[in-house]
Amino acid sequence: MSSRADMTLALPSPDINAGARIPNGGPLMGLEQIANVFRRRHALILGIIAVVVGMTALIVFTQTPVYEAKATLRMDVPIAADGSDRVQQSAESEMQIETEIRALASHDLAAAMVRDLELLDNPAFSGRKMSKGRTARASQGRIDKAAEQLQSMVTIQRIAHTQLITVTVRSPHPKFAAMIANRYVHVRQMNSMVDRLQRQEGIVAALAKRTKRAGEELRQAEQAVADYRNEHRMLAGSDGTSDAGGINALTAEAVSAASARAAAAAKAAGVSAAAAIRPGPESATSPLLSAQQQRYADLMQRKAELSGFYGSGHPALANVLAQIDEVKRIMEAEQARVRQRAAADAAVQASHESTLARSDAQGAAAREAVLQSNLAALTSKAYRNNEAGVKLAELERAAETQRGLYVGLSGRLKQLGAALVSGTGLVLQSTAPIPQNPISPTPRKTLMAALLGSTVLAFGCAFVLELTDRKLRSAEQIWRLFGLDSYAMVPMLRSGVEKETAARLIADRPSSLFVESARMLLAEVMRQRRGGGGQVVLVTSPLPGDGKTSIAYSLGAAAIAAGSRAAVVELDLWQRAAAANDEGGAADRDGTIDLIGYLQGESRVRGLLTQASVSTQNALTVFAPHGQTRDPSMVISSTQLASLFEDLRARMDLIVIDAPPVLAVRDASNMACFADVTLLVVRWGHTTVEEAADSLVALRSPVDGVVLNAVDYPRHARGRYGDLVQYFNRAGAYYERDDELIQKGFLGKLRDMIRRPRAA
Repeated sequence: MSSRADMTLALPSPDINAGARIPNGGPLMGLEQIANVFRRRHALILGIIAVVVGMTALIVFTQTPVYEAKATLRMDVPIAADGSDRVQQSAESEMQIETEIRALASHDLAAAMVRDLELLDNPAFSGRKMSKGRTARASQGRIDKAAEQLQSMVTIQRIAHTQLITVTVRSPHPKFAAMIANRYVHVRQMNSMVDRLQRQEGIVAALAKRTKRAGEELRQAEQAVADYRNEHRMLAGSDGTSDAGGINALTAEAVSAASARAAAAAKAAGVSAAAAIRPGPESATSPLLSAQQQRYADLMQRKAELSGFYGSGHPALANVLAQIDEVKRIMEAEQARVRQRAAADAAVQASHESTLARSDAQGAAAREAVLQSNLAALTSKAYRNNEAGVKLAELERAAETQRGLYVGLSGRLKQLGAALVSGTGLVLQSTAPIPQNPISPTPRKTLMAALLGSTVLAFGCAFVLELTDRKLRSAEQIWRLFGLDSYAMVPMLRSGVEKETAARLIADRPSSLFVESARMLLAEVMRQRRGGGGQVVLVTSPLPGDGKTSIAYSLGAAAIAAGSRAAVVELDLWQRAAAANDEGGAADRDGTIDLIGYLQGESRVRGLLTQASVSTQNALTVFAPHGQTRDPSMVISSTQLASLFEDLRARMDLIVIDAPPVLAVRDASNMACFADVTLLVVRWGHTTVEEAADSLVALRSPVDGVVLNAVDYPRHARGRYGDLVQYFNRAGAYYERDDELIQKGFLGKLRDMIRRPRAA
């Protein structure tokens, strides 16, 4: 494809200046893209913002002010009977606070507020004039409705991790809101006081009865313990440990008495044995005999003592026995020597000592017998106490359990008695002051939020429309999607462009933007010249209403204005209405040549072509059917149509074919064989990408270029779609001022519709 210089109306060809294309098909991002979206969708964005902010302002300034009063309540910590603070368990405290919150927010309390404060008589609540007795005469249903209304005005909340509860009241009347918030706790206390007292009195009575029964059961349990001790002769405080101590003490005493008895018996025996020795009168005792006797007595006593603690085979006892034997031998020898001399004295002395020894032995034996008897009795009693101690321990445990129950019930009874006097519940921590400023509406905050929200919403809608917009709007978009050049961007005029007015506009306003776009289109078409003779251009569009006919006539008129010979052949035969009068045959009232007559070989019609080709006046030659065509396909496929184009190539510089829409009928694809250049006309902002793509497929032949028709130049320039038209506002001084480019707004279009005369 050859290069082109489209200036303002067409982009440079990719062969010459491909880098000059401005990308505009990527994702919207950055401030520049956001600004472009605003330029393209500013009406929608500003409209959404205006509607949202306006409605918000209407609501805000027509809304009744609402005031909020807040009172703070506190849950009292219960006081024990002894006056000390009793710290409650966390779970119990939390449960009490939650219960109180539910009670404050209950329907019953709200109904009590309505009745006690006579709210139906208060105009701030009921909205009626002051009246006495309205609340007293109200039915229960009306009270319930008023209670629901009051509940909707009141919010009960707990301050986290504290025992404080807030009562918030919202009302259009600030004094009423403060009064309700402050009276809420008083009504709650008054209504709950009687119930609490009655409930506590019932609890105290039941607890007192249970405490009395527990005291009687404790007395019976303690009496059972005492009776059991008396029955088994078990003194209080006696147990196995004391019995064992007594047994051990008596055992030690008995052993000591046995030792004393043995020593006394041994001494008595020694004295008797000594009395048997009767020394002669001629001899007396000697110191040796006395010493041996004393040693013998000591050894016998030692033997008696050792016999009480050790057995007969013990070494110490055996040693004592050996010494005794040795002393006996010495004594026998010594006695034999001094017997006679000490017989009398020894007999007297022995008799006296023997009597004393026997007396001591008898005393020790009696003491041992008593101790043994007591030890046996104590041991027997200890065994009996062990057997009875099991039952006694069971009775004592039962009595101790009953004692704990009785003490706990007595303490609880005292505590409840103190609670009846002091009471527990809610306390008004801080009163609610009369609010001075309303909480709603807040015009500044609300309008700022509405402005911010509507801006986000508006831009969101604009971005959604941008992302879902499938309309063709720029030359860059056509190049990116289809790889086709845009030959021209024809502006949209308020009055529109018809085939009859195209030549007049080009002749009367040569410096206008519309004429410049037609000249640019002609220049692009003429650069595509192929072969000899006149250039044949096929102009079609996806659907009717895209403006292909006006483009075809504008192209022909531009060629005439440039001094060339040009003709337009209207082959859109499907939309031709039947001619009202076919008299004259050669030409109709607008001077066009009858296409059907030419194809049928009428000499007069062919003569008109000859006259048009040699005429000195540069006028556009138009071939159009003057009558209704019953079979357009037969006309298009006739050999005479090819002959017509051969004649036109020889006589004209430019031949423009006005073909039917591609998506309506298939005739345009059949006419492509006659054309050197094929143009697809799309309507700016109306033709979709799918329509253009389907048109290219349906043509079944290459399309040389695209013409964007009915372009709103000011809007396109503001939208910055990425082509050269975005500089239109700055380059508009080069063109004649064209007020028709200024499109009418909604009100202007509505006014034109009202003023438009109705068809007869």
